[in-house]
Amino acid sequence: MDLVTRSRVRDASLESNYSGYRCFVDGSWKGSDKFSGIGWYCTSSSGEPPTMGAANLRRSQSPLHTEVEALLWAMKCMIGADNPEVAFYTDCSDLVKMVSSPTEWPAFSVYLEKFQSDKEEFSTFSLSLISRSANVKADNLAQKIRTEPLHITYVNNIPQE
Repeated sequence: MDLVTRSRVRDASLESNYSGYRCFVDGSWKGSDKFSGIGWYCTSSSGEPPTMGAANLRRSQSPLHTEVEALLWAMKCMIGADNPEVAFYTDCSDLVKMVSSPTEWPAFSVYLEKFQSDKEEFSTFSLSLISRSANVKADNLAQKIRTEPLHITYVNNIPQE
């Protein structure tokens, strides 16, 4: 239940059998932009159609703040969808380190308290590090929404270009 994986996940292992849901999360931050972008892309072991979300927020203090916000939002969305068994994946090694050793990241204590509280809603939870190439869908969602001129949030109704 309390699994946080520090080791790099081999992309090939993502193709193996799994139960519950896989949720890929990413944040996109650029110092000159008005917004940060956050995105998630979720697949189900039962063959349900994928779900996804993208939102832009007032630009965060740093890229790492944006990554934490992306994870927290994805967790909230999974809780709201009543998905209790979720393996989350990120390409941000500092995010994995942060949730593994929260006391070493005092500047993020408010986020980490929220993380701990939300994590208790899951019957199965993990956060694993993957390569950027394995996180393309969440990355694209976060990057595209970051550059929108107005505040936007999409869940499962993301317009096609």
